[in-house]
Amino acid sequence: MTDPDTLYKRIGLSLEDLTGILSETDDGVLITDANGMILFYNEALSRIDSTERSLALGRQLTEVYTVTEEDSPTLACLATGRTIIHHTQFYRTRHGRAVFAMQNVFPLFDGPRLKGAICFVREYSAIEREVDETSRFRLGNSGGKGREKRFTFGDIVGSSPGLQQCLHTARMAAGSPSPIMIYGESGTGKELFAQSVHNDAPWRDSPFVAVNCSAIPETLLEGILFGTSKGAFTDARDKAGLFEKANGGTLFLDEVNSMPLGLQAKLLRAIQEKKIRRVGSATEISIELKVISSVNEEPRKAIENATLRRDLYYRLAVVHIAIPPLRERMEDIPLLVDHFIAKCNTKLNRAIRSISDEVMGLFHAYAWPGNIRELEHVIEGAMNLVGDRHQIERTHMPSHFMASVTQPDAPPVEGTASQAPETLPLPPMKTGASLPELLNTYEKTILDRQLATHDGNAAKAARSLGISRQLMYHKMRKLGIRGDRHR
Repeated sequence: MTDPDTLYKRIGLSLEDLTGILSETDDGVLITDANGMILFYNEALSRIDSTERSLALGRQLTEVYTVTEEDSPTLACLATGRTIIHHTQFYRTRHGRAVFAMQNVFPLFDGPRLKGAICFVREYSAIEREVDETSRFRLGNSGGKGREKRFTFGDIVGSSPGLQQCLHTARMAAGSPSPIMIYGESGTGKELFAQSVHNDAPWRDSPFVAVNCSAIPETLLEGILFGTSKGAFTDARDKAGLFEKANGGTLFLDEVNSMPLGLQAKLLRAIQEKKIRRVGSATEISIELKVISSVNEEPRKAIENATLRRDLYYRLAVVHIAIPPLRERMEDIPLLVDHFIAKCNTKLNRAIRSISDEVMGLFHAYAWPGNIRELEHVIEGAMNLVGDRHQIERTHMPSHFMASVTQPDAPPVEGTASQAPETLPLPPMKTGASLPELLNTYEKTILDRQLATHDGNAAKAARSLGISRQLMYHKMRKLGIRGDRHR
């Protein structure tokens, strides 16, 4: 963590700058000393509390709010010196204003001494608005403004057997009301699949509503999913939840394994009975929609780790799609590279045609922990550095990528050699040959050696070199190598 002196020296961030930023933020911000006296109280919190700043500054927390150490996260933080995250509660000001909000409180230390606390307050209605904006952006309703980009199966790039099996399963299940569970690591394209399923279904013109279950505090998620009824809690309104908004279409529950187990039970009941009740209401509302969910860890492991209910898994995974990570579909990299170059050419107004063989080799030697998303970002980063050239070279690669791909202790890609091949002597050098010619000669020697070792089997030779078959065949054509002469 950067210390204040370093911040000041490097970017000139002073206390005045910091308080200026906190004054302008949309979240309510309150700072107290170690005794609970309010030293800072911004305009956003003044609006949330309906309390003038002059009536809060210089006063004790208990003079401004009807709270005790048991129900105030700020007082609890001052008492324990511990950070309190995502604390959701009702609180009331001394002027009678009732607020339902989420609070994050951090202790402020000077060395070992507790000097105070800083509390960030976000009102429930503000979180609701954010979710509304997100789900509206993700609403695939052709009759509304909807999502600017509505993905279809044609947008999923790759010819590898694993990916093609996923596409076949998704297409076959798209027209059915049966729930689909998608498992894939971060960056593999889970929502891309979910949108494609929706847009291939007979109800493609109905809403597609998506929510990331991990991005919403537990205490708010139930109301956001099922809606709220007036009187359910202070300031509660009659408001439809995401189930109602997606009625007739598709609801995508991203990272459903991050949902609290108690709420998972209510989700299971809603899906089984096709009925929901808004929070605070006894009235049941019938729903008819397709539920697509995703998990970012292997489902059975999620069950073992008690992050996913077994009964909910069986209900959600009527159809199961496991998207392979990029390291298991390396043969798709050339197609993905062409796709992202074309996409970024339009975005960046470039005219890039390809990547060099050396860069392609680096791409095939890397494990891609961030999967396709990481590949896209690496290509876009490189294209910002190409200038007027038409090919991406090693020198254009982002530094963080090069640091990772050349890391000596990086784990080998599955299915590739874990050790460097035997060192080969340099072939005879032709007088006056250029560096590219010499490199081609040496590369041809390496490929010939590996093909001879594997009786002309290009696939086995490619695996021993840690490259894909497609790249191997490309190099053989380029260098005029025939595999059959090694058989």
